[in-house]
Amino acid sequence: MRGFSSSFLLFFYQIALGGLFGLAFTPFHELDRAFYKSTGGVLFVIAALGFWGKTNLYLQSLSESFSRVVASEAIAHLFFVFFFACYIVSLWGERQAFRAKTFAACILSGLVGLFLSAHSFYQAPIGSIETLVYPLAFFMSSLLLGSVTVGMLIGHWYLIDTGQTLDPFVRIYKFFVISLALQSGFLLASFSSLYFLGTDHTVVEFGKLWTHHSTLLITRIMIGYLTPLALSWMIWRTLLIPQTMAATGLFYIALLAVFVGEILSRQILALTSLPF
Repeated sequence: MRGFSSSFLLFFYQIALGGLFGLAFTPFHELDRAFYKSTGGVLFVIAALGFWGKTNLYLQSLSESFSRVVASEAIAHLFFVFFFACYIVSLWGERQAFRAKTFAACILSGLVGLFLSAHSFYQAPIGSIETLVYPLAFFMSSLLLGSVTVGMLIGHWYLIDTGQTLDPFVRIYKFFVISLALQSGFLLASFSSLYFLGTDHTVVEFGKLWTHHSTLLITRIMIGYLTPLALSWMIWRTLLIPQTMAATGLFYIALLAVFVGEILSRQILALTSLPF
C-alpha cells in the first residue's frame, strides 16, 4: 500500500493514458493534424510530469528494498513516456507506419505500467479478486479522465476550426458517456465483489472506510459520478442545437467535477487502499 503522493501521481499517468484512448476514438482523417499535435502535446507534458514526480519515489523504493514489480513499473513508465515522445514527433512527418507503431507501443506500455502500478496498492495473493478488480478500476478511471480531457480540448478546437463537422465532437462525447457509465457500473460491481470476496485485509479496510471516511466516499460519488452524469445530459442538449461553445463550457465543468472526484478517489486509495 502506498501513500497519497504515489496515489496522486498516478492521476497524471491515467490522464495521459486515457487521453490516448480518447484520441484513438476520434476520426483522424476528419480533424486537422494540428489538433493531434496540440492535444498530444498537452497529454505528453502531463505524462512527463507524472514520470518526473514518480522518479524519486521509484529510486527511494528500490534503494530500501529491491522489488521486481517496482522496477518493472518504472521501466514501463519510462517506455510509455519515450514512445509517447516518438508519437508526438511522428505527427510532424508523413511516416504513417511509424506513427501507428509508436502509438500502439505507447498504449501497450501504458497499460502494462498501469496494471503494475495497481499491484502496489493492495495486499492480496495473485489468485484473489483484488488482482482483477484493481487494474480494471484504474483502467476505468483512465478512460473517464482521458475522455473528459479530450472532450474539453476538442471543444476548443471548434473555436478555431469553425467549419468542422459535428461528428468528431459527438464521437468523443459518446466515448465520455460510455466511460462514465462503465465506471459507474464497475463501482457497484467492485464494491460488492471486494466486500464479499475480498481478503480479510480488504474487509478491514471497508470497515475503516465506513467508520472514518464515509463523508469522503459520499462526496466522491456526488461530485465524481452524479455531477458528470447530469452535465452529460446538458452537453447532449447543447449539441442538438447545435452550440459547440456552450458544450465546451459544460465540458469544462464536467472536467472539473471528474478531476475533483478522481482526486478524492486517490485520497480514499491512500487512506484505505480501496480503489473507489
